Amino acid sequence: MTPMTSKITSLAYRQAATRQASVVGLVIALYDTLIGNLRRAAEAIERGDIQGRCDELIHGFKVLQQLDAMLDMERGGETAVKNRRFYNLLRGQMLTAQFKLSSETLKKQIGLILEVREAWQQIDNALPSPDRSSASLIASAFAHTPVQEGESKPRQTFSCSG
Repeated sequence: MTPMTSKITSLAYRQAATRQASVVGLVIALYDTLIGNLRRAAEAIERGDIQGRCDELIHGFKVLQQLDAMLDMERGGETAVKNRRFYNLLRGQMLTAQFKLSSETLKKQIGLILEVREAWQQIDNALPSPDRSSASLIASAFAHTPVQEGESKPRQTFSCSG
């Protein structure tokens, strides 16, 4: 299998899994995407690959924007507030890594994301029904659908340079 075929197959698999995922499953999938972005950005820093670093960090910021936009601050209570703080912490550390060219900073953030991801995975595994409707109490911090094109969402800009 060529690298391009592998990427297309992986994308198709992720799209199919996402269509069937619960809200918690979508959060987990976005965490996985963010982890991949940060790993590749850290590797790009170590290689001196400016474009690769920039591309991965920019995508990571977009993933965080999606996660943040999914938060339901009205119904999500303290869980939504804590998630928002976590995402802000990650953004700040990603910016620090970008400016200091610190792959170590990104690796530390990956560790934090993996810990939170594991908690979400345990929640998802504990849900009994295929439609995961019992997740509403735990996942109430999140809206039921990701932000769609044309909807209002927080505006964030990030530029990347050598």
